[in-house]
Amino acid sequence: MIVDYHVHQSDDLTVEQAVALAERRGMKFGIVEHPGAELPIKTDADMLAYIQRLRAYPVFVGLQPMHIHWARDFSPEVIAQLDYVLMDADTVPLDDGSWLSIWRHDNFIEDMDAFIERYLTHITHILKHEPIHIFARPTYLPINFARHYDEIWTKDRMRMIIDLAKARGIALEIAENVRVPNLKFIQMAKAAGIKFTFGTNARNHNAGNFHYCLEMAQAAELTQEDMWRIGEK
Repeated sequence: MIVDYHVHQSDDLTVEQAVALAERRGMKFGIVEHPGAELPIKTDADMLAYIQRLRAYPVFVGLQPMHIHWARDFSPEVIAQLDYVLMDADTVPLDDGSWLSIWRHDNFIEDMDAFIERYLTHITHILKHEPIHIFARPTYLPINFARHYDEIWTKDRMRMIIDLAKARGIALEIAENVRVPNLKFIQMAKAAGIKFTFGTNARNHNAGNFHYCLEMAQAAELTQEDMWRIGEK
């Protein structure tokens, strides 16, 4: 069965609507929520309430942390009750303690080389240290750098991500809405034995609406054996 592991609840897509939509599309959804001090999931009690609520529905229960060290706020026993943790590298820590949200379309980052060095350090930390199952949106770039994708994502840099993910058994997401990673990366990751997931990052009825994911799966000749499943390491 095809799974969209990157679906958010919203006013435009309640969990009940998500279940009905997944059933119509003949697939299953994984629901994720962001934890954090200013977000609904701040404590173990919040996390347990979130998990218990979603357990009433035929969905996978996930979490999408935005900041490194997020797990310090929760006990390992509670985190273990999630089906999976999905994390991207889109919230990059800065030296002054603030964060650069590279997904924002109003960002303009002047020094590409300095940013990439910081970004690669951030990705490395996540893949080495954060307790996650899926690395989402791999090779995503801020909008003003996107045209330099092939220049930035050299074979060595792609190999770095793949090797780090492989070392800890972390799956790599093929991200529908931002159309990353590219085919070359997917082919390299498949050759290394990496598992993949599909994700839309949808908060509406685009959940499970796969075009890029299926195009890449066909081009890279991915099979069910290449797809990550709950419970795999």
